[in-house]
Amino acid sequence: MALSCQTHTAFIYDRGGFRQMIALTPLQRVKWERRRDDISTATVFLSTPGKQCAEQLGLVEAGRVELVIFRGTQRVWEGPVTRVAYKGQTVEIFAGDVMTYVNRTAMRGEYDSRYPNTEYTIDRVKRIMNTEVARKEALDPPYNILANVQYLYTTPRTDSRTAAHTLPYAQTVFDHVDSYAARGGLDYTVVGRSILFWDVHQAIGQTPMVTESDFLGDLVITQYGAELATQVYISDGKGHHGQYGAVDPYYGEWEMVQDAYDENTSGPDDATDPTVGEMNSQASRIWSQTKRPPLVARVPDNTSLNPAGVLSVDDLVPGVWVPLTVSVPGRTVSQMQKLDNMTVEESAEVGEVITVTLSPAPIQT
Repeated sequence: MALSCQTHTAFIYDRGGFRQMIALTPLQRVKWERRRDDISTATVFLSTPGKQCAEQLGLVEAGRVELVIFRGTQRVWEGPVTRVAYKGQTVEIFAGDVMTYVNRTAMRGEYDSRYPNTEYTIDRVKRIMNTEVARKEALDPPYNILANVQYLYTTPRTDSRTAAHTLPYAQTVFDHVDSYAARGGLDYTVVGRSILFWDVHQAIGQTPMVTESDFLGDLVITQYGAELATQVYISDGKGHHGQYGAVDPYYGEWEMVQDAYDENTSGPDDATDPTVGEMNSQASRIWSQTKRPPLVARVPDNTSLNPAGVLSVDDLVPGVWVPLTVSVPGRTVSQMQKLDNMTVEESAEVGEVITVTLSPAPIQT
């Protein structure tokens, strides 16, 4: 089903999202998002609320209540209110998604995944979440987080592994999770009240094929000559190297030198220098991506979706893969993209606008 335009409604719920307290009306503007590897936010603007609603808004306590947004009949976004601003006859309510709770949950325990106890990163995250967030579920009302967490495993298991060791009270659960998203092979997102964790190389879903007609605005095809390398050298920094490639009969000689990495390390005390064979293999993998100047199809960040296009809001889960075909004079490129984030905004003046940000998927198909 295509996007079509829907009308938004918003409510204040008690913590946990079970008990509705206040209907927010009249709404002047509503804005909400879904983001990959970050906390999404939502904002609602009320203009000249009626007397009853104005009195009820006095009960909106940041840190206790939650903002819940519906698009049509679909409950699309929710999370704790983080700020309320009263400006004359206008009230603005700001909220973060339910990962905001995780962001304010200290890691009280020690968690040791050092060799020989290395484990899958996603399993470590699950262990920490279940241990640390459990105390929030024991409060009244409960935070209602753990029942809505989904851990998406690869089959067979090819998820990234970790040898991390953390001490008590060194960071929050969110800080630890976010560090894996930055450099540890983990992805996460929040859809409604559900928190999803999965390996960065895993496709958690795939949308229908999209083309220029599914967007409002011009798409771009770019060729990156700076990434061309006909010969790749991998060095261990100690005088040894691996290599792959040769002078290309068309492009000539474009050389690249990169540092080697150890493919067999399972713990900090287990590191060894990579062999020449391993360095040759690393060079080969890099060369396969650089032997031609890559052509990249790109949707400019925050491009608006065509309401009559093939995508629906249900498709717009950050992390899903999006087959994209772009045709411009002289070039046609088909590539797999990954949805990074989406934003929905509705106002009386403009109506509903949905924008997206995409990036190339880790594995091109």
